[in-house]
Amino acid sequence: MRPVLLPHPPLVDRGAGVALRPWTASAGDVAALVAAWSDPVLAAANGVPDDASAAAAARWLRSDAARRAAGACLDLVVGPATGGDEVLGEVGLRNIDRDRRRAEISWWVAADARGRGVAAASARLLADWALSEQGDLDQVWARIDPTNTFSARVAAAAGLVELGSAAGTVVWARTRAPAGTRPA
Repeated sequence: MRPVLLPHPPLVDRGAGVALRPWTASAGDVAALVAAWSDPVLAAANGVPDDASAAAAARWLRSDAARRAAGACLDLVVGPATGGDEVLGEVGLRNIDRDRRRAEISWWVAADARGRGVAAASARLLADWALSEQGDLDQVWARIDPTNTFSARVAAAAGLVELGSAAGTVVWARTRAPAGTRPA
């Protein structure tokens, strides 16, 4: 597998007030991940590890670079565009298929940052990058529970279109715009 490189320069949407950065093993990132894993809304939508302790979160964060190096995924913190260590949420790519040039995009937003457009802005930022020459993908897709209207709105705002149902989820996707056209 080819490694997944970090976006360079870092992805920022000043209008929406968000920036994407790699996770670190800092105390703040560990605490934010533990809080996310204990959030019942996120646990219901995404599932959480059996061990949701600070030690498990620190181990997961320390293995971030190895997961990227193995080509497995790209997990990015959604933080404020002004910088700092605050974690508003996460956006990432997983199930990366280099042969088919596609990946699954996913996101979550911390409870105190919900309702501010954070998920839509960060999902659009990552999708734009993934479908660019630097990201080198032709498609990003998402699986969304049919009752999760919030995530369906995020997918639409990020330029994904509903394709249909599969395995009890609604599948959304966005493909790279042909050369010489603007993305949706």
